[in-house]
Amino acid sequence: MKINSGIISPLIMTMRPKQWAKNLLVFAAPVAAGKILHGNTPLKTILAFFAFCFISSVGYIVNDIRDLDRDRTNPTKSKRPLASGKITTTQAIYVMVVCALLGIAAASTLTFSFQLVLLLYLAATLSYSFGLKHQPVVELMVVALGFVLRAIGGGAATGTPISRWFLVVTSFGSLVIVVAKRLAEAESLANADVRPVIKDYPLPFLRFVLAVSAAVTLTGYSLWAFSLPESRHFGQMSLLPLCLGLFRYVWLVEKGFGEVPEDLLLRDLVLLISGLATAVLLLMSMY
Repeated sequence: MKINSGIISPLIMTMRPKQWAKNLLVFAAPVAAGKILHGNTPLKTILAFFAFCFISSVGYIVNDIRDLDRDRTNPTKSKRPLASGKITTTQAIYVMVVCALLGIAAASTLTFSFQLVLLLYLAATLSYSFGLKHQPVVELMVVALGFVLRAIGGGAATGTPISRWFLVVTSFGSLVIVVAKRLAEAESLANADVRPVIKDYPLPFLRFVLAVSAAVTLTGYSLWAFSLPESRHFGQMSLLPLCLGLFRYVWLVEKGFGEVPEDLLLRDLVLLISGLATAVLLLMSMY
């Protein structure tokens, strides 16, 4: 395959590197356990991060190929390299194969448990692209599962035990992001053609699931924070900026800004400050 300099950027963009920020979840388990600086844990975590980056790109490319016709009718998604015609389907497949090989190479250096988690993640991603994304409620759980598996993968790669509270917060926190995105999409009629399942979601239902998910997330986090020893009071204090960030996120979604969560999380100053404050307090508590 001949590659000229003009399509290097589209080839990279079809991997959706902006979405790789989601894979930072692999750092969550070793950081929360206070083990991120122990031994070769940093290296293993970084390898797990890149393994998820490349394998997630495989899923994104498969999804883009299957949704090509629909994406071309959407004002936003029609600008993607494949939908806009900047690269061909064949070129996208070449990129997908390279990503798969790089992901396998990174995963091969890690534990068998991590490899199983990564394989489960890929299976969930592909099953979503090949049909589950059209199943109401099921598709919410599959997308949320992707976030949870990233977090579990970080623990599996580094041998870090994962607590029940960690799983509760990760699972329902993921649902908050996924349901908020669907709510924002449901309020925009233009997205019904690109994501047909949106038509099956009444707005009151999505708001109900969002409220329940947010409540369980805060409850789980609170129970974890206040189960810490008194000497780790910074962990308890982190509940305040977490609440601020969560409430701010839901408010922004209701204002119509939730269709692209990764952009929202990086561009809103209040979300950035609350996220950084939560992270700093947790690090101070752990280290």
